[in-house]
Amino acid sequence: MELVFKKLMFILLLVAGFTSCKQADLYERLKNVPGGEWKAGEKLSFSILVEDTTIGYNLFASIRHTNLYPYRNIWVRMGLQMPGADTTTYQDFELPLADNEKWLGTGLNDVYDRRVRLFGTPQRFNKKGTVIFSLQHIMRDDPLPGILQAGIRLEPAR
Repeated sequence: MELVFKKLMFILLLVAGFTSCKQADLYERLKNVPGGEWKAGEKLSFSILVEDTTIGYNLFASIRHTNLYPYRNIWVRMGLQMPGADTTTYQDFELPLADNEKWLGTGLNDVYDRRVRLFGTPQRFNKKGTVIFSLQHIMRDDPLPGILQAGIRLEPAR
């Protein structure tokens, strides 16, 4: 009887585990920066199909850099072109990459990944369709050394 109960509990836990593991609907893309040196005029562009306008989305910028990056932060300009629009709006963001003691984010050897949320509240899209994001750095160095990749992550707010 105890063995049957244990098997039944195992099966129930297994079924609960499989049914609760739903893939998150998100978009995350990183684009390579040629030679690990991001040129000032180089915009990285990302097209995202937004189909659900009833929910808010958390928006993140992702930076992959080496320990050769000379600063504790990076300033980026994000462009946003809404579905069907002809114009792009821009906003500048400071992304902290290190504190006084160490690099932030996750690292392996001398490569670090940092994801920073861009807005304090979830963002909504008023119209279904393709949203085009762009990222470019607005630091003084040109090219900016130590940046391997940059990208965008969009995930439904829960």
